[in-house]
Amino acid sequence: QLLAGILFFFGGIGGITNASYNVNLVIHNTAWVPGHFHLTVASAVTLSFMGITYWLVPYLTGRKLWKPKWAVVQSWIWFVGMLIFSNAMHMLGLLGAPRRTPLGEAPYIPPEWNGNLLRVGIGGAILFVGAYLYVFIIAKTAFGGEKASESERVRIPVAEPLHDAAHAPAWLDTFKPWVIGALLLVIIAYGPVLIDLLTHTVGSPGLKVW
Repeated sequence: QLLAGILFFFGGIGGITNASYNVNLVIHNTAWVPGHFHLTVASAVTLSFMGITYWLVPYLTGRKLWKPKWAVVQSWIWFVGMLIFSNAMHMLGLLGAPRRTPLGEAPYIPPEWNGNLLRVGIGGAILFVGAYLYVFIIAKTAFGGEKASESERVRIPVAEPLHDAAHAPAWLDTFKPWVIGALLLVIIAYGPVLIDLLTHTVGSPGLKVW
């Protein structure tokens, strides 16, 4: 989770550029964009799910996690690979490299792209090793892990309630007030926007292309 948070921190900084109307014109539709979302989705989300499954699979199977130290190494491998991969993507975006393009076949690659393209490949290879190691650890845990004794089984921490549920109002135990409240919040949030869109239409006729 800590490594995921560090990568997401850098992804959040890059996201400010994406959200800026003026600065985004420089990096729109470039390699910067996949470099950004690899720091968010492929880092914060993916590393979080990896960490969760390292806890959840032993809990569901009643087995010990296979080689816990290897699980830590796998997380670091993913972290390092993503740092190299995403940083090179960001640099390519600043240099104008387009996204969703088979650059390996493009005849117009400027020489200054080559170093960062190589780093993308190196980072991707490290990520592949990390992904393979993750699948291997989970498979070994689920199908070949040592059975955990009763004292070694993973426990689910449960928070103790501050108040007895019996004292809660009975009308809160039905879906109706929560659904009504959610609908009211949607109307409050989106109602003014919809009214503005409906009352201030563009009014210009569509283009006639023939």
